[in-house]
Amino acid sequence: MNMMEKLLEESEVDGFEFVLLPEWDAENQPITPTSAPFECEKHSLKELVEILQPQVFPFLSVHANRDIGGYLCSEKTELVKKGVRLTKECLEFTKAVQSRICVFHFWDTWKEKLELSNLQNQYRKLQEDNPKIEISVENIPTKYKTPFQLIQGFKHRTLDLKWASLFNEFDLFAKELAYINNIHIQGKYQEGRLAPTVGNLNYEKALKLLIETGYSGIFTIELEGTASYRDIVEYIKQVKKLVR
Repeated sequence: MNMMEKLLEESEVDGFEFVLLPEWDAENQPITPTSAPFECEKHSLKELVEILQPQVFPFLSVHANRDIGGYLCSEKTELVKKGVRLTKECLEFTKAVQSRICVFHFWDTWKEKLELSNLQNQYRKLQEDNPKIEISVENIPTKYKTPFQLIQGFKHRTLDLKWASLFNEFDLFAKELAYINNIHIQGKYQEGRLAPTVGNLNYEKALKLLIETGYSGIFTIELEGTASYRDIVEYIKQVKKLVR
């Protein structure tokens, strides 16, 4: 929280995306791999709300527990029900911290076959029940179809530029900006710029095109690896120049 306070004080950011890591979850062990440390402090969502609410941080979006897609795509009914419950809990958390966007990994990356109609029905019901929250599905990879093929039929979408770079799908997403409400600039900091770790997408050119085409939603910087605080601040300044 000290870092968030410092960034806000320096007026380098407008807000944050709060990520509900499964590693923090006091109830559920992570089922998908990550670089986050498993042996970290555990909290319930209620405890996190109690910690965050007095701080009044501007959370422009919340990233739901990434394991939800694995549960929703399970062949076991009890795990699907668990996924639906966790989804609803993440949406309640989003409301509690006064955010309007909740980002989801809505499918299982490793499944070779997905029941898309079931996922789309689950999504529509959740969106109908939570009209004040934009439930945004991220273009994460799968073994089944490309992200752009999968994401059709979902009203709100998060475009991660790294995955668009991997599948060479940026141009396809750029033609459907009306559905996109959050753009993740995920990559490694190299020589004053952020670059994707897969594919060859030029982030600077991509951001300029998005703005020229009319995108006016959120930009979320997701750093992979390490960089100094000053490096991050300087990169944020660069992004601001590109998108304003």
